[in-house]
Amino acid sequence: MARASIAALLLGLLSACASTSQQTARLEPKPGDGIGGTGIAGQTVVADVRNGDGIGGTGIIGTISGFGSIIVNGLELEYDRGTAVETDGRPAALEELKIGQVVQGVARMKGAKLYLDTLEMQHAVTGPIDRIDHDKETLTVLGQTVRANLSGDKAAIDSFKTLTTGDMVSVSGLRQADGTIIATRIDQQPDDGRIIVRGVAQSASADSIKVGGLTVPLSKETTIAPVKAGGRVFVSGRMINGQFVADVIVGAAPLPFGTGVKDVSIEAYTPNTTGAVVIEGITIDGAALPAGATAGDRVVIRGQISGADRVTATSIDKVRTFVTILKARGSLRPASIRPDNNSRPERMAPPRPPERPTPERPQRERPEGIPLV
Repeated sequence: MARASIAALLLGLLSACASTSQQTARLEPKPGDGIGGTGIAGQTVVADVRNGDGIGGTGIIGTISGFGSIIVNGLELEYDRGTAVETDGRPAALEELKIGQVVQGVARMKGAKLYLDTLEMQHAVTGPIDRIDHDKETLTVLGQTVRANLSGDKAAIDSFKTLTTGDMVSVSGLRQADGTIIATRIDQQPDDGRIIVRGVAQSASADSIKVGGLTVPLSKETTIAPVKAGGRVFVSGRMINGQFVADVIVGAAPLPFGTGVKDVSIEAYTPNTTGAVVIEGITIDGAALPAGATAGDRVVIRGQISGADRVTATSIDKVRTFVTILKARGSLRPASIRPDNNSRPERMAPPRPPERPTPERPQRERPEGIPLV
């Protein structure tokens, strides 16, 4: 009887531990985050990797459109303590995730849900503003042309007008075929000395590469992984005497998810509508572009990896462009796409009247011999 009781107790403890390990906190959107929406119109697809089972891993590149879990490309992505989080190659926390950020990650099926193994916030460019045109809603950062999509929102426009040449900004967004970054989020931030640019190398030689309007000299000391023309590249460096000096240059594969990943969900802009569809070095076979698609449309491609630079698509869906979310002086983001989360002023209690001094009571002497009651 005692052995049965002990066994039952141990079984209960093990069950409780297993239950606790499966619980995960819910990441809630913070004040300062907003959402412009996608063509999925708020629909959340749970573990929808179409013909894939997700067991080998699903590689994801896309824009955060919501929280609860983390919503990217319509996929509901869960996370736990084992999820490795980075921002531009540096360790980060889940609390740093915001609506409008472009992320890259790998998720795997656990039960009926996709759980993230890795997640990296990837800015297209971080650096000082070289030029800005408030009327055309464009700016140039480190030689990269950035177009904001403010959609006539007054709060966003007013926020954009607070930006000026020399301000340090981090831009989240995807690139069109000509290299223009369509911003989904612009964050003004203090200058911590780190400058980055991420994109596709339009040209590459033994001496230099070109990303957008920026030419980056190559050296053995700074080049961590080789860069190919038309290939992905990440460059980190500093501004010295007004000139960008690279510290780290890393070339990346067209499908930068590592081994074991077979399914993909990739958000991108279509470069063309005739002939083979090639997006940032990835040739897309299988499913055709949606009817009526034009060059420059924003799409989500789902399918399976069929080669080092090839994807067999099971679906290609057109989505809407996000409204740009701004964090700049004067305004955090467009008021029309968020509830008013401004904290209310604290209610102050009315002043209390001055306390009246309490008169001292005279001390009476007690006759000796009379007990104190």
